[in-house]
Amino acid sequence: MTTEELERDLTMLAEPREDDERLRLAIRARLGEQVLARPRRRVRPWVASGWAAVAAAAIAAVIVALGWPGGSAGPSTANAAIIRHALRAITSPANMIVHVKETGAQDGTTVSAEWWQQTSPPHALRMIKGPVGHEIEGTSDSSKLVDPIAGVREQLARGGAQVAGTASIDGTTLYKIELPTGVIAYFDTNTYRPVYLDNPQRGGGVVRTRVVTYEELPMTPDNAKLLSGAGG
Repeated sequence: MTTEELERDLTMLAEPREDDERLRLAIRARLGEQVLARPRRRVRPWVASGWAAVAAAAIAAVIVALGWPGGSAGPSTANAAIIRHALRAITSPANMIVHVKETGAQDGTTVSAEWWQQTSPPHALRMIKGPVGHEIEGTSDSSKLVDPIAGVREQLARGGAQVAGTASIDGTTLYKIELPTGVIAYFDTNTYRPVYLDNPQRGGGVVRTRVVTYEELPMTPDNAKLLSGAGG
């Protein structure tokens, strides 16, 4: 793509379009990939112009990938970047404690599930789950991570997930990703952390759960108590 072609495309993009928000988020995802790939070092004045060229190239690539004026390819490149970001955001490093809390409604009853699990063997976990006000607490060791986000993580890593654009829920714009299992996950466009999960039911309905908390805690003596309930 020449400079003239890029300028032409950017001029046409200045006109209001229905998919403007999707383009903005896709450009952000692509630039995020570029930033993560670049080694951290002090920026010298002569490097600034080089980074501007990289940014322009990234924007041009997104324009081409999304099929905007002058583009011919599909959205697979930009969508793959979004999926990689989402997977990275929910892949916990070793020797940490992943803490997840979800809330939702089933048959008109509000239920919650809260987990603390060690990310390294023996994967000790503590769980509080059930209707609000009547939760059941338990602890055990597991052979693998089984927090409520584990299924989403597995499906993103396995492949086959599809970015279905964005959706606005309660006034917030989120990435919408359809998983092969039929689950639809909605991710924050800044942190790429999950915010909502739509789980299909056998009867044809859908149960939406909200991810209230998703955090990774260092394995300190105080945090380790959370795995047994001693810190609660």
